[in-house]
Amino acid sequence: MAIVNATDVLIKIHATVDGVPTDQLIHATSASLSISQDLRDSTSKSSGGWQYNLAGLRSWEISGDGFVDFTSSTSGTANTAELIGFMLETQANAEVEVSFGVSGNIYEGGAFLTSLSIDAGVEENATYSISLQGNGPIAAQ
Repeated sequence: MAIVNATDVLIKIHATVDGVPTDQLIHATSASLSISQDLRDSTSKSSGGWQYNLAGLRSWEISGDGFVDFTSSTSGTANTAELIGFMLETQANAEVEVSFGVSGNIYEGGAFLTSLSIDAGVEENATYSISLQGNGPIAAQ
C-alpha cells in the first residue's frame, strides 16, 4: 500500500503573472480536487415507482488555501500579491492551465480563476483561499 503524503500534493497554475511565469501556489496549506457527475432524470410512468437516471454533464473544480505572503516569491511560485494582480488584470478573463496532484499522478486541464479571498483575523496568520472552475475535461498526465 502506498498512501500519499498530503504535503506532496500541489496545485499549480501555469500562467504568467506580471510578466513572470508562475507555477506552484506559495505557502499552500491545503489542496482539493472535486469532480462531479450530474444525472438526468429518466423516470417514466412505466418505472414502477422507482427513479431512473442517465449520466449527464461532468464538471470539476480545484481549490486551495495558504498563508498570505505579499513579498517573497521563489522561482516558479506565485505570492499573494501576484494572485490578486492576476485576478484584477484582464488575464483573469482568460483560461489558464492548472494541475493537481503529486509526481507521477498529475491531473491537468483548463480552468478559470473564479475566486480569491483573504482572511486576516486578530492575532492569527493571514490566509488566502483560491478556487478554479474547470473548463472542459481534466485528464491524467
